[in-house]
Amino acid sequence: MIRFAFKHDGIQNRILVLSLCGALLLPLGGCLATSQEMIDLRDDMHELQVKLNEVQRNQADLSAKMDNLSNQLGPLSAQLMDTQNRMSILGQRLDDVESNMSQRMNRFSEELSGTALKVPPPPSEMYRLAYSDFSSGKYDLAVVGFKTYLEKYPSSELASQAQYYLGECYYSQSSWQSAYDQFDTVEKYYPKSDSVPAARLKKALCLELLGKAKDARELFETIVKDFPSSAEAVTARDKLSTASPDGK
Repeated sequence: MIRFAFKHDGIQNRILVLSLCGALLLPLGGCLATSQEMIDLRDDMHELQVKLNEVQRNQADLSAKMDNLSNQLGPLSAQLMDTQNRMSILGQRLDDVESNMSQRMNRFSEELSGTALKVPPPPSEMYRLAYSDFSSGKYDLAVVGFKTYLEKYPSSELASQAQYYLGECYYSQSSWQSAYDQFDTVEKYYPKSDSVPAARLKKALCLELLGKAKDARELFETIVKDFPSSAEAVTARDKLSTASPDGK
């Protein structure tokens, strides 16, 4: 927009100068300008006016295109978020379908062999129960629930979140090293998970609490570098601003 404005002003100035020249040359007639010079001057003014009109049209078209692009990006972002939510729900349903199939096979096997087999709940229900225990402060029960979930469904849609909350259970119990190990597992086994920034931040906080300030500072720096727009980066920057340069 600035470049258009600059060109727009430059052309207007040239038109003004040429207009003034024309006004000065008119009374002088043949003394200072020939008829051909007046014709040339008039042609130059016309050409500049045409260019000015073209610049104005281009500027208006660009502005309209920018407005249209802005209007398109909003719905597109909302659609992307909705698609992600739908994929997450679909993943959970697929986990439940797989579990239901397993239960049916177990029942069929039970009918054939006459041996009673214990059938676990669907993945989403198992996760919900573990998370409910975590939210209620029943950390020991939540640890058992999340571990059981991860043992049975390590590749499920909610596996990375179960791993993260397993670390949160230990963190809430002040078991800093155990918490660190669980958060570290999130990055190792689920590197593309949305839980990675939060897990790395909690790893850094665990290192602080374990007295490893230098290592914690290095992790805070990686959070700012790798996830600059995340909420975790805000916390990491605050930590870095208050920490001593040598990490002590």
